[in-house]
Amino acid sequence: MSTLVTTKELRAMQSDDLRKEIEAQQIIVVQLRMGLQMGKDKDSARYLREKRQLARMKTILSHSPNKS
Repeated sequence: MSTLVTTKELRAMQSDDLRKEIEAQQIIVVQLRMGLQMGKDKDSARYLREKRQLARMKTILSHSPNKS
């Protein structure tokens, strides 16, 4: 997921689709964190944005009524 999705759009997603998006987002966050730690990436603001987005996604998944 390259662009940040609104919470309204996240809430409209099916839980299986949201889980797939969370997995993809986790990979992005890890890659950004490693890039910052190794000094290859200087955009710490993007890392924080993506990390917050991941937290939003996990929160919406945990509060969704059909999280089976």
